[in-house]
Amino acid sequence: MLVGAIHTFTKAPLSERTAPAYEQPDENTSGALDRLGNLTEAAAHSRKAFAEERLKQLREQMNKLMLFDMAPGVQAGRSAQFARELKAAAEDFAGAFEALAALPRPEAQGLSLAQQAYLDLDDGPQPAQPSRSQADIETMDSFMSAAKQLTAMAESANSHIDRRDNASALAGEAYGTASEVIEMMGRVKSASAPRSFYW
Repeated sequence: MLVGAIHTFTKAPLSERTAPAYEQPDENTSGALDRLGNLTEAAAHSRKAFAEERLKQLREQMNKLMLFDMAPGVQAGRSAQFARELKAAAEDFAGAFEALAALPRPEAQGLSLAQQAYLDLDDGPQPAQPSRSQADIETMDSFMSAAKQLTAMAESANSHIDRRDNASALAGEAYGTASEVIEMMGRVKSASAPRSFYW
């Protein structure tokens, strides 16, 4: 004869119940967020440094190339290639620069009472403003200068190319891409300009 055991389940009082592990408050959440912020900042700095190094290499290659008397078609092709690489480096620099601007910063130090009052009374959410250094400004100017050099190379090549030649399209691409770099750096530079105070 089989005897079945009767199992009874009792619920623990609410005060003794615990949430599942995934719902438990994590005491290290703040520390984890800080570490994540540090990693994000380090990655942005690394990306920015890589873009600056790539810009330096591109400028050196462009200067060496200018020493040679190239055929217009070759010059157009090289200009288009350099312009694509310059744009990629500019996008990395701008992205890293803006990522650093989005990170929380300590309150501004050294402001006069009037300046601080102006900031406190300024209604509405303000976009994050990058903190630019003199080195950042020089890098932005260097991107723009390299892009202007490429537009000049493209124009020079295009003036000696038959419009029916495929190289003419490459010269046009180089000019357009370099112009995008100039516009991009101008936008980043103006966005990072210090706010003016008026009393």
